[in-house]
Amino acid sequence: MEAVKRLLALALLLSLALGKTYLIPIQGEIDPALAVFVDQALSRAEREGASGVALLIDTPGGRVDAAIRISDRLLQTPLPTLAVVQNAFSAGALIALSCRQVAMLPGSEIGAALPIVAPPLGQPQAADQKVISALKGKFRAVAEARGRPVQLAEAMVDPAIEIPGLTAKGEPLTLSADKAVELKVADFKAGSLPEALRQAGFSPETERLTPGPRVQVARFLTSSAVAGILLALGLLLLLLELFTPGFGVMGALGLAFLGLYFAGGWLAGLSGAFELLLFFLGVGLLLVEAFLFPGFGIAGALGVGAILASVYFTFGENALLVMAIAVIALGLGLLLVFRYLPRTRPARALVLESAIEAHATGEEVEVGMVGTALTDLRPGGVARFGAKRMDVVANRGFIPKGTPIRVVEVRGPTVVVEALEE
Repeated sequence: MEAVKRLLALALLLSLALGKTYLIPIQGEIDPALAVFVDQALSRAEREGASGVALLIDTPGGRVDAAIRISDRLLQTPLPTLAVVQNAFSAGALIALSCRQVAMLPGSEIGAALPIVAPPLGQPQAADQKVISALKGKFRAVAEARGRPVQLAEAMVDPAIEIPGLTAKGEPLTLSADKAVELKVADFKAGSLPEALRQAGFSPETERLTPGPRVQVARFLTSSAVAGILLALGLLLLLLELFTPGFGVMGALGLAFLGLYFAGGWLAGLSGAFELLLFFLGVGLLLVEAFLFPGFGIAGALGVGAILASVYFTFGENALLVMAIAVIALGLGLLLVFRYLPRTRPARALVLESAIEAHATGEEVEVGMVGTALTDLRPGGVARFGAKRMDVVANRGFIPKGTPIRVVEVRGPTVVVEALEE
């Protein structure tokens, strides 16, 4: 029996000596695209017979759902795993604790994993107790799986847990390199990566895996700011296209920006056909509301709801921030159109202004008056009644320029018209 154990130990040492150590960088913000990269890197290491995998962790944190995906994958892999920590804050701490061994570099820290919610226009604040409790449970499970101090892992998440001599009540636990090793949250300190590999018993022959173009593009496109701006530009350009005849450059660019928006989610594994269909269903309902049933009713509410649901299913906990950025960017875009493009066809149709003749008001026309559409009514536009020009709204559908029209309703300053049948 003793001989068998020695043979197994020798076989393990030989495998470590002969195989490479694959290095996986965990740097910058943790996001779903990074989770895809880690999964691909671990699969490659397993397929190519790596002797072990070392994660080079230097991150301020990021999305909790992405960190949980990485953590679960690390717990599942049969390969020896080592976290080499420079900084492992927030979600990064969960990833580090999920490795079989943890090495702390000089000046490194680990912890501060209290989940934070960042309102679009407010100060970041702690998440509600349900979120804290759920994440604390995940840290507890990982600590138990790797044989690390459970209470210390929980204290990184829950500021209500006070550790005498380490934290005061109300502060999440953060440990220096020395304290992490002393309290067995980490296994050892190392002055450099080669030293960390040597102490962990990993092969000194390494191969560094880096995110490919697909992952890099996905990380860029799915960042909250970029995704929000792409969404706003796509909607703005399609909105302007609606007020121009035919289908031109603005429509093509709008579709291109929306394509990039959805491409990022697809590349990062965040969205698929369902989210895409939900989004364009929402856009379609808004068009129905605009052209067939002027005002804002059930179709408009359902359209807005479908678009919001699509963004939520794509971005999860970051959906509110993405939508806030999109709304702000869309508002600024419309402001620029109103301010700097008042003479263009799209802006005239949107703001319904005339630079040539004064407009009449709704008080100067009556139901039954007949006139001519001077612009396309989509549904809003400009019409002439005798010598008077005025803003009007079609009661349904699209009315082309030059079509004879009749006033069917006057609601204060709003004049509703219909096309005259030939």
